[in-house]
Amino acid sequence: MTKKSKFDGPTRLVDATTGRPVRQFTMTGNFYVRATGKRHFWGRVLDGGVFLAAFGLLSLLAIPVRWAMQNSSSMWELGYDNDFFIFMMGLFWFPALYVYGMIWGTWGLFGDRAARMRSVRIKDGSRSGPWVGGWRAILWSFLPLYIVIVVASLFDGNADYTPSYVALDLESGVAKGILPVEDSSLLAK
Repeated sequence: MTKKSKFDGPTRLVDATTGRPVRQFTMTGNFYVRATGKRHFWGRVLDGGVFLAAFGLLSLLAIPVRWAMQNSSSMWELGYDNDFFIFMMGLFWFPALYVYGMIWGTWGLFGDRAARMRSVRIKDGSRSGPWVGGWRAILWSFLPLYIVIVVASLFDGNADYTPSYVALDLESGVAKGILPVEDSSLLAK
C-alpha cells in the first residue's frame, strides 16, 4: 500500500506579488494563496443579493398566477389563501437555491468573479461540481448562521468555512503563474 504524500497548509514560501503565505493542495502539492476575508465577505454578499433579486423577480410571476386562480371557479378558494402562496414560495426557495448552487459549484458566479476568487477543494484544487455546489448553497441559506460565519471570516482571515474547501485568490502571483519566494522573515531567523 502506497502512502500519499501529505502537504499540510502553509509552506515556508510567500506570494511574490502579495506577500501573503503560500499553501499547498493536500493531494497534488500545487501551490495556492487564500483569498482575503474581506474579499470573500463582499463576494458572498453579492452572491446573496443576486440570488435574492432573482428569486424576487421569479416570485413576481406568482402574482398573475394568483389572479388567474382567483378568477377560476375551481381554484377560487386557493387563490385567496395567503398561507398557500407563502407555502408555495417556501417550496420554490430551495429548488431555486439548489439550481443557483449547481451553477456556482460548476462555474462560479457573480460573487466569485467580482471578488476575483474561486472556491475549490483543499485536497486537489477542483471545484465542488453541480451536486455538491447545490447542497452547499442550501446549507448556506440558513441566513442568520451564515451571517455570523461570514462576519467572523472578516476577523479570522480565513476565506471559507466549509471544512474541505478554500477560496483561492485569483489576483495572487501564484494564480498568475509567478513562482513563490522564500519568506524573508523565516530566512532571517
